[in-house]
Amino acid sequence: MPDIIPSKHVLLKNFLSGLRRRNITNKNMTVLERKREIKFSANLAMASVRKEAKWSSALMADLSSKFQRKAVLPLKYRRVVSRRYKLSRGVKGTRPRHAAKATVIAKCIIKKREQVLRRLVPGGKRMDEFTLLDETLDYIKLLKAQVDVMRLLVKALE
Repeated sequence: MPDIIPSKHVLLKNFLSGLRRRNITNKNMTVLERKREIKFSANLAMASVRKEAKWSSALMADLSSKFQRKAVLPLKYRRVVSRRYKLSRGVKGTRPRHAAKATVIAKCIIKKREQVLRRLVPGGKRMDEFTLLDETLDYIKLLKAQVDVMRLLVKALE
């Protein structure tokens, strides 16, 4: 997988074109609907920039299924737990009553973190461990570029 991240202006161009197509300036839109449209446009721009990545294909499939329904999906309410706490705490029920070896504990921690990572990366549930790490690095780089583009937009609009 190439380490080259496309320039931010390509990401910005795709994002702005998606916003125009989604018509977020509509006065009849609620704040929640506008937020969903912005998120949809941002994800679409990000996925269209890196078409060869597996996470991109999974994200595009998810977006196309939402687009075909043409209804705004309801938010899923879930209890927010700090990710740091979730990643650092031990796995319940895996430690035997007698003293466990360090390797067993380390394997349990790694497995738990891998499961969390699979949920965070689009399409991560269908990847092997090495592909998951490679795709995660690529996804993080593009998320950082997306944040930078959105910061530029905010500065420009202020």
